[in-house]
Amino acid sequence: MILNRLFTLVLLLFVSSAFAQQSKVGVMILAHGGSHQWNQMIEEGTADIKAKYPTEIAFGMALPRTMQEAIDKLEHQGVDKIVVVPLFISSHSFIIRQSEYLLGLRDVLADPPLVMDHSMDAAAHAPAEGHQMGGHSMGHAPASHANHSMPAQQNQLEQLKTKSKIVFTRPLDDHPLVAEIIHSRIKELSKQPSNEMVIIVGHGPNPEEDNKKWIADMESISDQVRAMQKKSGAVSKMILTLTVRDDADAEIYNQAKENLRNLVKQGSKQGKVIVVPLFLSSGGAEQKVVTRLEGLTYTWNGKTLLPDSRIAKFIAQSVEGALK
Repeated sequence: MILNRLFTLVLLLFVSSAFAQQSKVGVMILAHGGSHQWNQMIEEGTADIKAKYPTEIAFGMALPRTMQEAIDKLEHQGVDKIVVVPLFISSHSFIIRQSEYLLGLRDVLADPPLVMDHSMDAAAHAPAEGHQMGGHSMGHAPASHANHSMPAQQNQLEQLKTKSKIVFTRPLDDHPLVAEIIHSRIKELSKQPSNEMVIIVGHGPNPEEDNKKWIADMESISDQVRAMQKKSGAVSKMILTLTVRDDADAEIYNQAKENLRNLVKQGSKQGKVIVVPLFLSSGGAEQKVVTRLEGLTYTWNGKTLLPDSRIAKFIAQSVEGALK
């Protein structure tokens, strides 16, 4: 009897200790940010994960202010482990590398520091159009970027303050759920696949090396889409990918524009051309593709990855995968 009671006491102490050592997990979503409509789509896409974990969204492109605010709010709720889900199209970007530095996952910045603040109070500090900032050309940046961007000196961009363990997950890249969404977008526009050229268009980064990796992920998406099409017996004649590189200098920007126009022009001579944007959420950037293609014949509905329930599924998979 005494041994049984002793065993029970030891077991209770062990279980209590195990529970005491368990981390309280919180989730921080990193997202570009934009108009009220753009932000609302992100909010709706994170509803499921918010039901399971304390969750905060840090809008901005590796913006220290919003990231620190999100950390502080999570830690105020007792969180000591934060899973960071970057809801960006690609890993191959200064945004991701700067975010990793700010969160203490890199010892030094891999790129010249840049702060992009999309809040309304930042508009008053907007630099002149075409200004060169932190080594990143903004000559053709969308208004939401150019009007809210400020250079940052390396010694001014300090790492964030946190007591929590940080786990950083991968952006969307070539995730199978992204391929599924793109497949759905193509199906919505397709009528005779064997006579259709599909062009998947992404934003793309400035540096050439990043762009090559970005394109490689887009080609992986197109391969996955083609595999889905083969299963259904409705295969597009051709699926091509390219980036428009909005924020690059004039020479690269114009070359990307001509490449896209030439593909659409040549494709429309031999059949139907379907253009599908690989952008997270609608809000203006994807419409610049339409401006580029003025006067050409193609099929387009402008639907981005959001709204789609599979983005919520992506977030959930990222968090659960990080906790395994």
